[in-house]
Amino acid sequence: MSSDGKKPSLLWAFLTFAVPVAIILYGTVVVGVRPPVLPLLVAVAVAGIMALKIGYKWEELQEGMLAAVGRIQIAVAILMLVGMIIASWMASGTIPAIIYWGLKLIAPEHFLVSTFVLCCVASLATGTSFGTMGTIGVALLGVGGAMGFNPAWTVGAIVSGAYFGDKMSPVSDSTNITATVCEVPLFTHIASMLWTTVPAAIISIAGYAILGSMHTGDLVSVGNINTILTSLEATYSLSPIAFLPPILMVVLAYKRMPVLPVMVICIVSALAIALYDGASISVLAKQLTTGYKAATPSQELNALLSRGGLMSVMVTILLLTSGMAFGGILEKARVLEVLLDAMLRGANSALSLVGATLGAAYIILLGTGSQILAVVVPGRAFGQNYKDAKIAPQVLSRTCEDAGTLGCPLVPWSVHAFYILGILGVGAVDYVPFAFFNVTIPFISLVLAATGFGIMKTDGTSVRSLKSSADSESA
Repeated sequence: MSSDGKKPSLLWAFLTFAVPVAIILYGTVVVGVRPPVLPLLVAVAVAGIMALKIGYKWEELQEGMLAAVGRIQIAVAILMLVGMIIASWMASGTIPAIIYWGLKLIAPEHFLVSTFVLCCVASLATGTSFGTMGTIGVALLGVGGAMGFNPAWTVGAIVSGAYFGDKMSPVSDSTNITATVCEVPLFTHIASMLWTTVPAAIISIAGYAILGSMHTGDLVSVGNINTILTSLEATYSLSPIAFLPPILMVVLAYKRMPVLPVMVICIVSALAIALYDGASISVLAKQLTTGYKAATPSQELNALLSRGGLMSVMVTILLLTSGMAFGGILEKARVLEVLLDAMLRGANSALSLVGATLGAAYIILLGTGSQILAVVVPGRAFGQNYKDAKIAPQVLSRTCEDAGTLGCPLVPWSVHAFYILGILGVGAVDYVPFAFFNVTIPFISLVLAATGFGIMKTDGTSVRSLKSSADSESA
């Protein structure tokens, strides 16, 4: 007999959610298990035992885990291709060329602001945070390392810029999915998001300017930069043709070509350049598998450039699988459903609805690590509540992205955080304090809901204007 209808009590749902999450946090933050595969597996086991107590059978929980793992097939494919892109772009001289010109053209005090802006532009054009971080992000991480920047600072700026476009680009999957789920025209949805995006971007630029001013370029850093520039000139051709793969990526992504074929084309174009420069097929095949190994006169540069390959992402794939299995149990046991139902009770004002939407998205992120679920589930579940409160659906769609899209890299065991760890080598615990764009937007969203700014009614009027009128009449 199926136990699909069983629902846990609110207390047991909370415990089934909170205890495994606490185990993950303890293992990751306190004990420092890196990569946190073991804490995740323990959390899966504990969540499974607690779900069995509700009355579910193991076969049902296993079905939920397999269904959840199945949802990351595209993410795993993208991750594998990004591993090969990094190796092929190293072999073709693409990433070395970006590092070279980055060191030549970007002043250290402006590096973090430039990193944020460049990633904003790249992600806005391509609509992909993964692609932005796995290509230009890797190159900028190398530039920051040569300048002596803390990698956590650099990755924070890369993440902030990459998710700017993931949220705002009309060619982004998450942007289109959110608009569709919430039944909002695409550009109405994007225009609504400007209310939170513009202030967060300004705050981010100011924050990175302050961090950049705190970085002092000592003589050692200057010497490292000069050595790296000389080594790059001696080892790579640095010709304009090296920029063909990223140009292809931007153009093809902007034309809405599917992401997987775009990545394959970027790999093939980079391999063609490497073959033209004299690389052998056997060497390139090994590099695509085990990663590129730099052999320049500079040991610092070799450490920066030796990366990529299929094998470099295997641990990340294991983390993704474990995290999704944990989320699959919480979904199958209806733990998340019970928690979301509790959050919706009594939510009828703009502030309570926005707060509940943000909270629901973060609960789903903490429970499943899935960006799409954190956007889709609140978008579907809260639609009628916004209509009943006469709040325009673009406020719901905006709020779903403010938390669901931007919050995913902030959760240490999410799909996106594991991707960032695997590609850029910095964990969420380290880069989150410096991902200013992602961190500040939910607070801006709450401030807008509390003040009425940017909160539209279903009839097209502003909640703020209604408040102003009421205040004038009472005076």
